[in-house]
Amino acid sequence: MNFPKKFDKQALLATFTFTILVLLVLIQVGWIFRAANLEKQNFNHRVAMALKGARDEIGRRAPQCNDMHDFLCGRKCASDIEKKKTAEIDSIIKENLAINNISLPYTFQITDSILPQSKGKLFTSPCYLQNLNGLVDQNGIQIRVQFPSRNQFLMAQISGLMGLSILFIIFVMFSFVITFRMFRKEKALLTHTTDFINNMVHEFQTPIANMRFAANLIRKNKGSENKEKTNEYTGVILEETQRLQNHVESILRVAGNGNCPAEKEVVNLHEVIENVISTFRYRIEHSNASIRLFPDAEQCEIEAEKGPITLIISNLIDNALKYVKQKPHIQISTLNQKGTIVLRFSDNGIGISKENQSRIFDKFFRVSTGDVHNVKGFGLGLTYVKKVTLQYGGTVSVESEPEKGSIFTLTFPIVKS
Repeated sequence: MNFPKKFDKQALLATFTFTILVLLVLIQVGWIFRAANLEKQNFNHRVAMALKGARDEIGRRAPQCNDMHDFLCGRKCASDIEKKKTAEIDSIIKENLAINNISLPYTFQITDSILPQSKGKLFTSPCYLQNLNGLVDQNGIQIRVQFPSRNQFLMAQISGLMGLSILFIIFVMFSFVITFRMFRKEKALLTHTTDFINNMVHEFQTPIANMRFAANLIRKNKGSENKEKTNEYTGVILEETQRLQNHVESILRVAGNGNCPAEKEVVNLHEVIENVISTFRYRIEHSNASIRLFPDAEQCEIEAEKGPITLIISNLIDNALKYVKQKPHIQISTLNQKGTIVLRFSDNGIGISKENQSRIFDKFFRVSTGDVHNVKGFGLGLTYVKKVTLQYGGTVSVESEPEKGSIFTLTFPIVKS
């Protein structure tokens, strides 16, 4: 089965697992209610057996005692006889309840009303009836017994099972939530680690390229006595070596602490652009390229981290030097507009078709270079440009036509003085 690219399989698995968990909880709750119902049926059966035993005992005594017979039929009796027979029937009922392991307090009465057996409601106990037809000369005589604490008794019987079930359900739900949060955290950590590695790869590319150009120039001037040029090229190598060393230290800090949030600072974009251009001067000379800066913005300070801002400018210049069929001509301009500084990077490169312009900022996407060969990359440079620009509250856009070059426009909110 093929899922769409943006379809989150992990989210589907988590949703499916949670649904199964909810179903298991419902099944467990169903089993608890079923156990409660079985306990109730068992109790009702034992009461019925006890009342049947009481009926049989009364049936043995009633024919031998006229007072018992008259009392059961509701005929007028002396008060002492009525009390005596009430106590006798109570003793018979209690004895039979004890035989069936029922020790709950109860109330009873002898009635000639024909009442159905009440099943009881949620917070009321039911009435249990036992007819005495055939034992006395009057039909419709019934013993009516009620247990006020029956529901509490039944709940107590299943409270252990219910308590354990609820505890297990809460534990499983809590474990699921914790596991899912850990999974999301690990996934986010993996994503951040991957992004960090990709970004550091790009951080290494520019100094390595500059060192390679400087080394090649030294090799070409090996027989020359122009020590000034040699020292200049050697200085470039030393500068870029220090730059690589700084990147390595950043990696070690991240590896040691697990996280290395950098503090924002006030960054002068004009200074950053000039510094980046200076790192490309030997590549520009080697490829007969030209790069011009028009710093027309009066306010050029933004709140950001200098490293990432330096890298996105370096990526845009590097792309303009690589993706071109002729001598590269690059123009960088700045201006202020509605509380922002606008950076425009214009080149005369191979351009980008309309259908590809909406995808160039996607991770790992690379535009076909046509006749431009030996252009290496990972399809991550522009992704990083967009990520950093958005991170500092900016925007990024592109205007381009094939064979006519491209214009990348970045905006950042300026620091208000």
